Formats: sequence, C-alpha cells, structure tokens
Amino acid sequence: MTIKRRLFISNILMLIIPIIVSVIAVGIAAFIFWNIIYKNYMNEAYEDKNFSHMCSILVEQSENFLEEIGEDEFDEAYSSKSFTSMESYLNSNNTRLDIMTDGQKIYSIGNWNGNNSEQLFSAIQLLGGEGSVSADNMVLFAQKVYADNQEYTIYIYSHEAETNNKDNEILLTNIVIVLIVLAVVAVLVTNRFLTRFVFRKIEQPLDILADGVHQIRDGNVDYQINYKENDEFYPICNDFNDMAARLKKSVEDTNRNEQNRKELIAGISHDIRTPLTSVKAYIEGLIEGVAQTPEKQQKYMKTILAKANDIDGMVDKLFLFSKLDLGEYPFYPEEFDVCNEIKKLAQENASDYVKKGLLLNISNVTESAIVYADPVQFRSAVTNILENSLKYKESETVTAAISCENCAETVKISIEDNGPGVNDEALPKLFDVFYRGDPSRNNPHKGSGLGLAITAKILEHFGGSIYAENVQPHGLKIVMIMPKKEQ
Repeated sequence: MTIKRRLFISNILMLIIPIIVSVIAVGIAAFIFWNIIYKNYMNEAYEDKNFSHMCSILVEQSENFLEEIGEDEFDEAYSSKSFTSMESYLNSNNTRLDIMTDGQKIYSIGNWNGNNSEQLFSAIQLLGGEGSVSADNMVLFAQKVYADNQEYTIYIYSHEAETNNKDNEILLTNIVIVLIVLAVVAVLVTNRFLTRFVFRKIEQPLDILADGVHQIRDGNVDYQINYKENDEFYPICNDFNDMAARLKKSVEDTNRNEQNRKELIAGISHDIRTPLTSVKAYIEGLIEGVAQTPEKQQKYMKTILAKANDIDGMVDKLFLFSKLDLGEYPFYPEEFDVCNEIKKLAQENASDYVKKGLLLNISNVTESAIVYADPVQFRSAVTNILENSLKYKESETVTAAISCENCAETVKISIEDNGPGVNDEALPKLFDVFYRGDPSRNNPHKGSGLGLAITAKILEHFGGSIYAENVQPHGLKIVMIMPKKEQ
C-alpha cells in the first residue's frame, strides 16, 4: 500500500472513529439517563401522585365512616374489618391517619415514626387548616370534612417520596466526565494507531536507505538495497542502487585512470629515455671521434635524426591524445559515406602498405552508410589500427581484412588481421594509453602504445565505441561502431 493511500485512510479514520465513539458515548449517556435518572424522576412523580390518590381515598373513606357512625361508635368502627385493612395498609406504608374535631384527636390509625408532627401541624394551621406541607423528607396532608353537621379534619402523616436529585446530578456529572475521558482516550488511541500505521511504512524504508548510505560512506560500493514494497520508496531504492552502481563504476574508472596515469608516466619516461640514450651515445661518439670517416659520421647523423623523429612523433601523439582526452582537439564533422571513405583509404595507401608488408583485403564494403563525423579523424583512426597490425606482425607479410556492416542505427567497421593476436586478459587493456603487449617495452620500434588509445578517443568523440577480440587460429579483430546520421 502506498504512503499516499495510507495517509488518505488515516485522515478518513481520524474523522470516522471519533464520530463513532461520540455516537456510542451519546447512546450510553441516553441509556443511562433513561434507565436511571428519568425513571427515578418518573418514579418520584408516580409516588407523589400515588400519595395524593391515597390521601383522597383515605379522606373519602373517613368521611363515609363519619357519616355512618357517631363519635361513640369509633371503637366499634376501629374493630371493623374495613378499618383493620386500612390500618394494615397505613402501617405497611409507614403512614398515619388522625381524625380531629374541635382541636381534639378522636381517632388515629396507622404507624408513623416521624418526629416533626408538631412542626408540620403548625404549618398546616398557617395554611388555614388544609393543604399539604413537607419538611425533612416528611409530609402532612390535611383536609376538612363534614358529617352530621360536624366539622372534622383528616390528617395524614407520611414520608415524602425520596428524591435523588443531588445524586442524579453527581451521577450525571460523572457520566459526562467518563464520556469526555472516553472520547479523549479514543482520539489518542486512534491517533497513536494511525501514526504507527502511516509512519511505520515511512520509518522502515528510511532506516533501510540510511543503512545503505552508511554502507556507501564506509566504502562498500557493492552494496545494493533489496526493497520489495510497491510504494513511493521503491523507485528511490532503485535509484539508490543505480547510484551505487554508477559510483562503483566511477571508483573503478578513477582507479583505472590513476593506474593509467602511473603507466603513462612510466611509459613516457621509458619510451623517451630509450631514443634519448641512443642520441646521447651517438653524439658522444661524434664528440670523442669514434666516427672518424665522413661516411660513419653521416650514418651517426642519420641515426640521431631518426631517433629525434621518433621522439617528435611520440610527443605529437601524446599531445593529440591529451587534447582528445580534454575535449579540446578541434573536430570538423560533416556527412560522408563510411564505405566510400574506407575504399578511398585502401586505394591511396595500398602500395605503401604492400612495401611495408601489409596486404589489404576489402570485403563487404559496398553499401552506402552515411555518418556525421570528421572524415580526417576517421581516416586517422583506421590508419592507427592498420599501423598496429603492421608493427606487431611476426612474418614478412600480414593481411588485414576490412569489412563494413550497415546496421539499422549504426555502422560496424571490422579490421581483422592474421597476426599473432594478444592474450585474452590483454584485450580490454589494448585501448588504454601507453599499453603495449610487451610489458618490458624492449622493442620501441613497435610503437608507444598511444595509437589505439587515440583511436578509442576519436570513436568516443563520434559517439561510437571500439572493442577487440581474438580470431582463430591466430590474429586480432578490432571493431569500430559509429552511429548513423539521423534522418
């Protein structure tokens, strides 16, 4: 899963989960309110209504009894079954009923353990002798009735329906606090979970990349990151691997260039010292009079001139290679036909090469292959390869077969000789500056090792490439590849 998708899901859940928790919390609060607070309130209201109804019934019954019996017959009424059941009801409800007339209590039934009857009685008197008052969770109900032209007052003492308003307020406060804490905890837990859900997939790849950077920093350029997740870090890890591979190649190139530089200095020192030593020896011979005859002196002079020309040619090639390597050598590209250029080169130089022992064999050079390059430098590149075959021949003559293959986007020029060839391990080094197959460099007439290096630089400037391979039973094949001109 991509990080973008994880962030999207995380943001959605950050909204949905608190909403769900809030809905659940509201549901719990509603459930508690309905089942505890509201029901208690309804029960209290019901109890209040029930008390009023009970008082009405008791007053009605008392009024009926007062109409049916006289004052002297209260003892008989008290023993009657109706009053017995009324007393049982009053006792079970912790309620008492008093009947008073002219300030005297003439009848009392029921059981009541209240101790504020005088206070309640005084309050009723202030209300005109009728009504309902309450104090300290106790209630007194009073109502006047008339029977046989006599005024009676019915007093009913009972306990007031216990209210739990304070407790309900405390309970409601606690519920609100619990719900707030629950919502906060839900948000914190959700945030923690979603943070781990998102950043775990970020932290792990970052650790992998950091470890890779440390590996590269410590010089392990072979290190590659193995990352399989299909997210935003996948291309980054691939780019890191590409960077590590290019860095490895750069390090290898740097080491190879450093080695080439050392070999270059050693090669220049050796190859220049050898002809200089000869020049010095011949000059000393002339000074000391070793060459006494004009003929011998002339021979010494010609030898010195040849050695000087060798040094001059070596310096020219070294200068050319340096300019090519720095990209400062002037090129004059133009469109030309590679196949025609090869045929012209062979025709113009065939006789000279034959005299030196090099036979040219032109084959498969018929098709037209247009490139955009410097034709002079191209001829120089081909000439360097032919000169290389000529220098390293081991017989009187050597044959060089030149072919040209017209590919879809490139032109492949192959120059194959039947000379001694080189060792397989030496093939990739042939185009290094000052490399020669003779490690001891005891044969300076076989060249300085700059020819093929210059050829490689020329091909590189053209946007092409060059490589070498051995042929059987013996011989060396050098292939130049040049891009064709875009149509």
